[in-house]
Order: sequence, then C-alpha cells, then structure tokens
Amino acid sequence: MIESLEEFISKIDGFTDIKTSEKCDYFIYYLIEFRNLSGVKARDIELCFEELKITKYSNISQYLNTNSKKQKSRPQKFIKMKELFHLERGRKEEISKNVHFDRIALETNKNLRSLLPKLTNDSEKSFLIDAIKSFEAEAFRAAIVMIWLLTLDHIYEFILNNKLTDFNTELAKVTDKRVKVTIISNKDDFGDIPEGKFIELCRSARIISNDVRKILDEKLGIRNSAAHPSNIVIGKSKALAVIEDLVNILFLNYKLISLLELCCDVPNNCM
Repeated sequence: MIESLEEFISKIDGFTDIKTSEKCDYFIYYLIEFRNLSGVKARDIELCFEELKITKYSNISQYLNTNSKKQKSRPQKFIKMKELFHLERGRKEEISKNVHFDRIALETNKNLRSLLPKLTNDSEKSFLIDAIKSFEAEAFRAAIVMIWLLTLDHIYEFILNNKLTDFNTELAKVTDKRVKVTIISNKDDFGDIPEGKFIELCRSARIISNDVRKILDEKLGIRNSAAHPSNIVIGKSKALAVIEDLVNILFLNYKLISLLELCCDVPNNCM
C-alpha cells in the first residue's frame, strides 16, 4: 500500500517532467486519497514540495483560487468548499489514470480505515488495527486471521447483547462432546465451542441466515488454511475476497451488528 509521498510519486509516469504548477494537482490527489485529508490548503501543498525537496510553485494560493473558477479558456481544476480545495472530478480522473497502483486493494484498505475511528469496543478496534497493519504489510495470512477474529468478536457481542436466550436454548440441545460448555454467560465461554459448531448454532438459533452461514463456513476454511502451516499460497486476491465478504457482505447486508450504521457512508452498500 502507498504510504509515503516518495512512494506515491514513484507510481507516476514522468513525475519529474510534470510542470511545477501541475505537481500541485498531484499533491492534492495524494493528500486526500492517501492521507485522508478532508480538503487541502495552500500550506499543505507547500509542505509536499518541502518534503520532496523540489522547487515550489511560486504562488500556490493564487493557482488554487484561479483554477477553482469556471473559465471558457480552460477547464476548472478545483472545487473550493469551506476554504478547502478538492480536485474537480474530471481532473481527479485524469490524475488517477496516470498513477499506477492496485485500486481494488487501496479501496478495500480505505474502507477498513474508515471504520477505525468509529469503533468503541477495544477488542474490535485492536483486531481491526492488526488486520489493517497486516494487509498494508502484505502479510495476507495474518490479515485473514485478524479479520476473522473481528467477525467472531462482533457476533459474540451481538449474541450477548441481543440473542443470548435464543443461543443458549440451542446450545442446551447439543450432544457434541467437543462442546465444553452448556450455557453462555460471558464472551470467554464462546471459546469452548468449536468455531464450525458455533456457526451451526447461530444458524439453528436464527441469529444468522443460511446465506451468512455459507459465507462463514467458507471463510472459516480459508482462515484455517491461513492459520496453519501448509503449502497453500495465500495471496492478495484471496485476502481481498475474505475481507470484502466478511465486511461488505456480512456487516453491511445483514443487520447483525452496529457496524451497519457505521458503514452506511459507503455508497451502494447499505440496505
């Protein structure tokens, strides 16, 4: 994943030869897309020139203001809102085509990061932080394990807060000797239930739909492959598929947990 400005410009065709004024456009793109600024001021762009130790554009403020106005002679580059500048959509698309990175991986990671400041549960926040760090470091096995733990923790919390009686009713019927607990009273008790059996109990207690059960069963298999020594290669595409299914499908499409409300700012994903 792109983190530093130096790494960002290495992804741009012919960055050195780009006009100094147009470098401002690329810096705005970087600051908003990769540093998650809500908008940019002239000083933010100036700091980018300083960080790269390259010659600054002579008057960044004037350049921003001039190009945020509609003119017949040239297309508008920027949109100014509440004293902050954003790239006009057309200009943003032009820059995007000239920056070479894995857009799917970037979007997945941005969605994960967008959840982080909204989580209040410490254990969930810890799992999400570890998942993000693992994904960004391309430690894809670890990313899968951590996003799975986040998923389970969320479902545990949901059951404890909303469906404990239903779950315990089904648990009382279990004769499987692998299950070492007869009633759930706190989160630690879930650890005495094999995860595959836990998924089965969630379905029989009508806590999850059959579609969700299928997703969880499939991802549990992948988690097992990722967590145990094997010759199976766990690459980026596999990690992306697991993350997208467990976050975008499970959390967004099924009203299991509070993350539904947190993620409703992701376009076209809320019910």
